[in-house]
Amino acid sequence: METMINPAERTFSYRARRQDGEIITGTRAGESPDAIASLLRSEGLVPTAIRTAETALPDFDAEAVRRSEAIRRIRREDVAGFCQQLGVMLDTGVPLPEALESCMSQARRKEFGDLVAAIHAEVCGGTPLSRSMARFPKVFPPIVVSLVRASEASGTMALMLGRVGDYLLNEERTRRQVRGAATYPAFMLGSAVLITAFMLVVILPRFAAIYERKGSSLPPITEIMMAIGDALRYGWPIWMPIVTVLTIGFLVWRRSLNGRRVLDWLKLRMPIIGRLTVTLYMARSGRTMSTLLAGGVGLIDVIRICKGVTNNLVFDRMWQDMEDRVRDGKELTGAVSESRWIPAGVASMMSSGERSGRLPEVMEKIATRCDEELETGIKKATSMIEPMLIIFMGLLVGAVAMAMLLPIFKMSSVVAG
Repeated sequence: METMINPAERTFSYRARRQDGEIITGTRAGESPDAIASLLRSEGLVPTAIRTAETALPDFDAEAVRRSEAIRRIRREDVAGFCQQLGVMLDTGVPLPEALESCMSQARRKEFGDLVAAIHAEVCGGTPLSRSMARFPKVFPPIVVSLVRASEASGTMALMLGRVGDYLLNEERTRRQVRGAATYPAFMLGSAVLITAFMLVVILPRFAAIYERKGSSLPPITEIMMAIGDALRYGWPIWMPIVTVLTIGFLVWRRSLNGRRVLDWLKLRMPIIGRLTVTLYMARSGRTMSTLLAGGVGLIDVIRICKGVTNNLVFDRMWQDMEDRVRDGKELTGAVSESRWIPAGVASMMSSGERSGRLPEVMEKIATRCDEELETGIKKATSMIEPMLIIFMGLLVGAVAMAMLLPIFKMSSVVAG
C-alpha cells in the first residue's frame, strides 16, 4: 500500500538545544514552524530557530549572544526605537518574525543587531516574545517584559510596544536631565580642587625657594599653604593608603543594608536634593504605574515593579505596605496617605483616581506634573549652586594666590623702605 504524503507539509531547518546545553541542527517535515517546535519539544529539545529549508538558519548562537559583554553597551534609546518600530510594523499587519528580521537588518549597531537576531531565532522556534526579552534583563527592564506579556494575552502587542517605546524615551530624557544637572557642579568642583592642588604642589614650591633665598619671614597663610603642599608632595606614602582604605571601606559599607538605609534616608533629607529626589521618584513611579495599569498588568506585579523603579529602602516600606493592603482587600492609596515623603496633593489625587476607577489616567497626570516640577527644581537648584561654586572656587584659588603674593609684597615694602 502506497504511503500518502500530506501536500501541506514542508521541509524546515531547525536549531535546538538539548537538556545538557548541546546545540544540534537538522531538518524536519511539517505543516508549520509551530508544528515543528511542538515536535521538537516532545522529544525533549528546546528549539532556538526554525526556518524553511530554502532559507539558511542564522549563523549564531542565541545563548552566546546572551552571555556576551557587548550586551552591556546597548543603549536605552536603541531599545525604545526597537519597540516603537516593532509596534508600527505589527500594527500594519507584518508578522512578528518578519518584523523582527526587518529590525535586525536595520540595526545600526552590531551588538543590538545580534540581540534582535537572538530574539528572532527564539521567536521562530516558538518562544513567546516576552519570555525571550526576559532572558536579557540588562537590556529589557521588568516593565517592558510585563507589558509585552500582558499584550500577548490581550492581543494588543502593537499598541503596547508603542507605549513601551514612549515610556523608555521619557525615562531616558529624565535620566539625562538629572545626570546633566549633576555633571556641571561636579566638573566645577573637581576643576577647583585640581587647580588648587597643582598650585600647591608645582607653583608654590618655586616661590618658596625665592622666599628662602631672601631670608624673609613668611605670613602665616603662606606657611600653612606650604605645609599642605609639602604634605601632598612628600606625604603620599602615608595619606594615599589611608584614602584608599577609606574609599574601599565606604564602598563596602554603601553596599551593606545599614549603609543603604542611611544613604537612602540622606537622599530624602538633604536640602534641595531631598525634594528633587522625592519628585524624581514620584515621576518614575507615576509613569510606571500608569503604563502598567493601562496595559492590564496585575496590581501586585505593578507594585513590585514600581518598588524596583525607586530602589530606595525608605520608599520600599511604602510599597510593601501597598502590597499588604492590596492582599487584604484594602485601598491601595492608604499607604501613600500615611507616608511622610509623599506630598498631600499627590496622595489626594491618587485616592480620587482609585475611588473613581481612573487610577492609570491620574498617575499619568501625576507623572507629567512631577516631570514639570523636576525640571523647574533642577533649574532653580542649578541657579543657586552655580554662584556658590564660583564663590568657593574664588576663595580656594584666591587663598593660594594670596599665599604666594603676600611675601612678594612684603619684600617689596622692605626694599622700598
